Amino acid sequence: MAREPLFTEDQTPSEVVGAITGAGPLYWDDLHPSDRSSLGVGKLRLAGIYDDRFEGTFMMRIRVPGGRLTADQLEAIAGVVTEFSVRDEGSTEPDRFAEITTRQDFQVHWTRFEHLGEIWRRYGEVGLGSLEACGNSMRNITACAVDGIDPSHFFEVGPVIDQLNSFALSDQRLSAFLPRKFKVGLTACPTDCVVARVNCIAFTPARRDGELGFNVHLGGGLSDYPRLATPADLFVAPDRVTPVVKATLEVFAAFGDYQNSSVNRFRALVHSLGPAKVEEEIRSRLHFEAGPAGEDLSTWATEDHVGIHPDREGAHYVGLNVPVGRLTAEELAETARLARTYGDGRIRLTLRQNLILTGVTDVDGLLAEPLLGRLTPDPDPFERGVIACTSAPFCKFGILSMKPYGTRLIDHLRARVPREGWDRLDGLRIHMSGCKASCAQVPLAHIGVRATMGKDDNSYYDAFDVAVGGDAGGARLARWARGEVPTDAAFDDIARILTSVAAGDASLSELTAEATSWSGGLSPLPEEVR
Repeated sequence: MAREPLFTEDQTPSEVVGAITGAGPLYWDDLHPSDRSSLGVGKLRLAGIYDDRFEGTFMMRIRVPGGRLTADQLEAIAGVVTEFSVRDEGSTEPDRFAEITTRQDFQVHWTRFEHLGEIWRRYGEVGLGSLEACGNSMRNITACAVDGIDPSHFFEVGPVIDQLNSFALSDQRLSAFLPRKFKVGLTACPTDCVVARVNCIAFTPARRDGELGFNVHLGGGLSDYPRLATPADLFVAPDRVTPVVKATLEVFAAFGDYQNSSVNRFRALVHSLGPAKVEEEIRSRLHFEAGPAGEDLSTWATEDHVGIHPDREGAHYVGLNVPVGRLTAEELAETARLARTYGDGRIRLTLRQNLILTGVTDVDGLLAEPLLGRLTPDPDPFERGVIACTSAPFCKFGILSMKPYGTRLIDHLRARVPREGWDRLDGLRIHMSGCKASCAQVPLAHIGVRATMGKDDNSYYDAFDVAVGGDAGGARLARWARGEVPTDAAFDDIARILTSVAAGDASLSELTAEATSWSGGLSPLPEEVR
């Protein structure tokens, strides 16, 4: 007897999960053909499940609002990774690992359809889930990773994160039926650790008439047509953030283009209608009178919160650098143990793919632990600076495998940039993307590389497009400098740029596309590959 379809066009993410768990363990190949079509793939994404390159396996993205985790939750993730993130027989690709994303999520690969119900059950027991972590939905809410902990913060945004997340998951007919993905960032941190200007809507600290709250920014984003968010003339009290986000989603749903996927991002709507019109439409949907923007309290300085820092309670938070954002199952479990042993049992994920242990009272004991030999609070500028997306061999859009390339680049720079000038590289950002998408946020980097293929008279070869000069806090996107540079030559070019900075002949804040001589490749970069 033919199996009935599990998925329908009008299902919410919760209903998708209910259909899968209600049907019991099912293999992907046993599903109705429509469930394995674009309809089913789209519905799975709304439930946080993304089709990977390997046939019959998926990436599960775990929604972690504000990057806030407990040791129990991290242990649950470690258990799932150990048991269910297992590579195909005969494969030599890595397995049993999780990746921290640039939106404070965790991603786990090698997931099989028949295991989804059990994984969701385990996550549910510790308050985790994957709803709206992917797809055309209101994605994971990003925030300062040390919200409520760092003494410099103007106020705590944790309650706002909880309200926003509750709204998104309870009003799924709005938040999960959007023209495209929608990203929200908020912070009361004086620095720009949340990279506010690349969100669809962002809230940054402000003061008006003696009241602390947020200024609002609209229409930021990267990928094919990057745009930095426009400041709106809106001041919002913390308890009114959720109504403003809801009104903005309603504007996106009313005016956004559901047909043309290449032009239907919220930033395209802000560009086409104009920021003033979008703001007018948002205001018309609010039940209160929102005042004009207040005094901007952000320094817009870049910050990653790596290192050892005093907190508000007389203890410390310790930001640990995670090389290229990847952790093994054993490292996940060990991090949970360290959080309990030396801290308050809590962990934060950062937008630069690192993690933070909070409430640490025995810093010396923590620093003596073997894991901190790899996850160090005092990394060199190259290990600290490199961000790499998932890319090949997992992401089906990935051209090259950027995590290993990132590790190679770190070693290459350590060997070639004079150590005596490394202090001049403080804050270095090198972002590495496996395709034209911007999961690695290449336009924000001092130096960005994007995977491509070059071709000579005999064959194709691995190559990078290279961008230079990004500075999100300075409202400047990187410019494409060169295309199809062979990977080894590109590594040498990057080493020359950074050697110049280390010698004091240039500065990171003033890098331009003309910062060095280039070892081959196309210049200027052709329009069709920008």
